[in-house]
Amino acid sequence: MKRSSAVLVIFLAILMAMPVFAAGPKPTSIFLLISGSLGDKGFNDSAKAGLDMIKAKYGDKVTTKYTELGADTAKYAPSLEDAGAEGYSIVFCSNNFNSAVSEVSARYPNTLYVMYDGWITGDVANVHSIMYKNSEAGYLAGALAGIMTQAKGDAKLNADNVIGFIGGRDITGINDFLVGYISGAQKVDPSVKIIYNYVNSFTDTAKAKDQALLQFGTYKADVIYHAAGRAGLGLFDAAVETGKYAIGVDTDQAALFGNEPAKSALILTSTTKRVDLTLAGAADKFIAGAKLGGQKVYLGVADGVIAYATMNKAVPASIQKQLDAVIADIKAGKANIPSAFTMTADEINKLRDSVNAAK
Repeated sequence: MKRSSAVLVIFLAILMAMPVFAAGPKPTSIFLLISGSLGDKGFNDSAKAGLDMIKAKYGDKVTTKYTELGADTAKYAPSLEDAGAEGYSIVFCSNNFNSAVSEVSARYPNTLYVMYDGWITGDVANVHSIMYKNSEAGYLAGALAGIMTQAKGDAKLNADNVIGFIGGRDITGINDFLVGYISGAQKVDPSVKIIYNYVNSFTDTAKAKDQALLQFGTYKADVIYHAAGRAGLGLFDAAVETGKYAIGVDTDQAALFGNEPAKSALILTSTTKRVDLTLAGAADKFIAGAKLGGQKVYLGVADGVIAYATMNKAVPASIQKQLDAVIADIKAGKANIPSAFTMTADEINKLRDSVNAAK
């Protein structure tokens, strides 16, 4: 045997004797698409917090990415398309992507599209829909505002029993907060009146501030609750100018103003919607092998998803005790809370008109 041939034989023998290391499992890849932007300690920030929770728990077993798409709806379908084409395991997106998810998802059956804060029409095999009981969040805020407007001994409150609401748009998802707000307020104060406005934007803080100033001033609202996304930050500016109370939404919005005590002191609390926990929970189930596609879930107070944030010291212990009873009733199924999703437009209008402080 020639020397070169012998060397080749020895090399092949060594190579064959070497242990074979199999590649590890491919990480679960997760992409969060954000309609709007981050930074308001609200809905979108809660979704991003969920993505961070997943990464913290699973480390190198997952890859995570997010992008802020702003209000340009023309970007939604292409972004979903790109995520599917790139082979992401999970794509998280809000109900603002509903039409785009319906258009794109079927083309990428190996990607699970998790749409939160709304249900996709029909049962799509690779879409998991998460709906929150926003009416329960509104009910919690209404109960607090309704009790506070009757409270005595607080110079920031007047005797008119008027509370306010500012919504992003006159749409079903926002009206779900409002009808719950009305119901919660009426439960504790049947004579309460409510002044409400819609910003017709989820970003126009200046307009929301002007509406809040009108509600606090002309209509003498004691407390205003908002469900207006980033635009709702204008409410807190109005609260400082008038020395009146506000209630935040989705996350603890008082925490946004840690360096502005004059502002945080006027935020009685926020109603929290734990988007973070639900997205992290969906990822847990997916990684464990659960088949989530085609499922729709509806989550609220009883699931630990809708709740109050930390109460401001301006809310007396006696009132907090009353609110504990409100929560207990919801969990026990004793609270009759309407939902805009099961009401006609006429029914919503009739309910709003029945308490409208502007009439």
